Amino acid sequence: MEKSLQNLGITLLGFCLVWTVSCRNVEAQTVIKVVGNHAPPYRIIKGGDFSGIYIDTMRELAKRMGVEVSFASVPFARALIMMKQGQNADIMLGPNRNSQREAYMVYTQATFSQENKAFYVHPDSPGITRYEDLIGKKISVHIGKIYFSQFDQDSSLTKEPISDYIIGIRKVRKKRNDVIIMPEREGDRLLKEHNIKLKKSPYIVKGKISYITISKKSSALTLQKRLEETMEEIKKDGTMDAILDRYK
Repeated sequence: MEKSLQNLGITLLGFCLVWTVSCRNVEAQTVIKVVGNHAPPYRIIKGGDFSGIYIDTMRELAKRMGVEVSFASVPFARALIMMKQGQNADIMLGPNRNSQREAYMVYTQATFSQENKAFYVHPDSPGITRYEDLIGKKISVHIGKIYFSQFDQDSSLTKEPISDYIIGIRKVRKKRNDVIIMPEREGDRLLKEHNIKLKKSPYIVKGKISYITISKKSSALTLQKRLEETMEEIKKDGTMDAILDRYK
């Protein structure tokens, strides 16, 4: 009898330990790790402070879903690698879609508005008025980013990779490069923020939809449906419009 009670006690202890560990694992899974670079007004990162359209939206989503969210500032290309490896990265905010990225990220139905792509040149240079004007120009292009199919796939253009848009902006200002392509709102914001004068060309390309993506190696995939439903809620109840208004 005594031995049976001892065995029962061991069994109950084991059950409690398993239950405790399981609860901790569930709790750990609710901390969503979001990675990305400074890209105002979408992602604004100053020191340890994170804000911007995408980040404020993610915070609202996490709040309504009852999960925790943490943000890490990493270069854009590094963020893609982290998502591919499933290393300290669950979610990216705002990447455009292509087949290479679809191999390691799930593109959810939680989407942001399309962002036009613009070409900026030195104030003394003629603007880009049509795609053909890019031929023979030295163009600053952010490493890891995609813009629009014709441009991305055009190997005849001279594209110089840059790790940061500010680097590219300064190269154009110093006439070391001829033109830089950027998301329009981000380009306008960076020029104003850093008080650098470039000329925005009249040739503007309609942007693609930006997505919230989840690493295919992340346990956050179980939250996809809730994420998509909650995004629809904040669009319908006016919260998304309010967030956009903060950054006009």
